[in-house]
This record gives sequence, C-alpha cells and structure tokens, in this order.
Amino acid sequence: MADGCDLLNLSFGGEVRDEAVREAIKDAFDKGTLCLAASGNDRRGSVSYPARWPEALAVAAVGRLGSFPAGSSEELDAQAPFSPLDASLFAAGFSNIGNEIDLAGPGVGIVSTVPGGGYGVMSGTSMACPAVAGAAAALLARHPEVLAMPRDSRRAIEMLRLLNTAARSMGFAREYEGLGLLP
Repeated sequence: MADGCDLLNLSFGGEVRDEAVREAIKDAFDKGTLCLAASGNDRRGSVSYPARWPEALAVAAVGRLGSFPAGSSEELDAQAPFSPLDASLFAAGFSNIGNEIDLAGPGVGIVSTVPGGGYGVMSGTSMACPAVAGAAAALLARHPEVLAMPRDSRRAIEMLRLLNTAARSMGFAREYEGLGLLP
C-alpha cells in the first residue's frame, strides 16, 4: 500500500484464521486497495483463508480442454462441471469452491517462471489469482477517473463495482465461478 498498489495478489492460504492478515486486508480496503486471494487447492473443499473473508476477493480456478498436451497430468484436473456455454471449459477439480467465490481465472496448465530461472507448467488457484489480478489491472487502467480517487474505501468500492460489472459468467453455478471471468 505504501507503494501505491491498487491490487494485491494473495496466492497463499489455509484453514487457519490469521486475524493479523485479516486486519491487513481490511486496512488495504480502507486505503483504496483490493486484495485478491486464491481460494485454495483442496479438491473442491471449502474456500481457504484469507479468501474466505468477505474483505478479500476469492478466486477459483478454471481450465480449458485443448490448452495442455494430451496425456499430461492436467487432464486429471478436467472434471465436471463443464460449462453449458462452452463444453471445453471446466471448473478445475483441485479448486476450492463455495459461496465466497467472487471471480474465476485460468489456473490449469499455466506456464510460469520457476525458481532458478526458466519456465515450468503449474496448476492451482495461485495461478488463477494473478491472472485475475492482471485482468483487473488492465480493466482499471481504462478508468483513470477511478484510479485518481482519494485512497479510501469509496475508491475500493468503485474498483470492486467495475470488476463485478465486467465479470462474465461461464455458465457454472456461482460456487464454482462467482461472477465469472474478467474480460
């Protein structure tokens, strides 16, 4: 927040409530910053903390058939439900789900940097969350009037309104996708 971040990606979580983390997320919101948090990878378990708290935006993972090689381990994540709007889209089998989910992002077979240099393929809500944060940043960049607002909760609420309005359903039940994907 001291650096003027508009969005914070929280690609961590677990079952334990950490009130210090919750207070930090609340403080960020009160200072005009949104925290996006990975929902967790407990194979459709309950949404993990800190994503479970209403002060954070909980991000679930989705995947697309054909976006990873046939016979790869990512095929194991392609589980029902599949989207009624696009049969190649699926809710990732590892993704935690629940009423707390706000948005979803691509999280299966994502090419990312790895320690020591180079690239590797990873899957998880910790991949979906930064993808959603990037899409949110691109969306907010088209709204300088919002970014110019004073850094307080009204600014965070307006950013949240923009994200929620832009999200598009993939046809899944809300517990799998929240409001859907950002464009």
